[in-house]
Amino acid sequence: MRCFVRGVVALVTALLIAPAVAQDQKASDDAAADFKAMSFENKLAVCFACHGAKGVSEAEGVPSLAGQPVNFTEYQLIFMRYGQRKNEAMAPYAQALTDDDIQKFGEYFAALPPPQGAPDNDPAETKAGATLDNGHCEICHLRTGQGDTPRLDGQREDYQIKSLHDYKDNLRYGRGLGAMNEIAASLSDAEVRDLAHYFSVQTGQ
Repeated sequence: MRCFVRGVVALVTALLIAPAVAQDQKASDDAAADFKAMSFENKLAVCFACHGAKGVSEAEGVPSLAGQPVNFTEYQLIFMRYGQRKNEAMAPYAQALTDDDIQKFGEYFAALPPPQGAPDNDPAETKAGATLDNGHCEICHLRTGQGDTPRLDGQREDYQIKSLHDYKDNLRYGRGLGAMNEIAASLSDAEVRDLAHYFSVQTGQ
């Protein structure tokens, strides 16, 4: 009897959830179709709504794109387009991107001036982050914003914290054969905050 009741509950739940899921999928498909039909300039306007008019984000949890290397931006969009990097907000738009769009976005954001460092409201944490970093991160994450790895200087602190936790939890993978996952896994939560704060107050070159 209990199994029967559980089965009925599961069936009713599925019947209630299925229309909502289908509706969400339709909304996502409609957004992707609308985005795909836009001109590149209008697609940029959609990006600006979250990532900032000059590629410098003012929205919590949303990264700044200004000054990011061409290759890095292009690869992230490709990962999102094919679902290798999960991002619910980006998914409908990334799936609609053409190769030409991806190339244009990479070049456009790379040409923008990188963000200025945030005001340093915790010099002690900055010092702790600098000591922890000790130039190691810059071996791959070049201060000049070149190469395949993201520019860290001036990136939002909250976003860098989220990124490091995503690597720690294997929710995100870089192109370095798991190097970032291994590095992030070795960091304590306090060290994640120290590093994120340190880079957020630096001004990129």
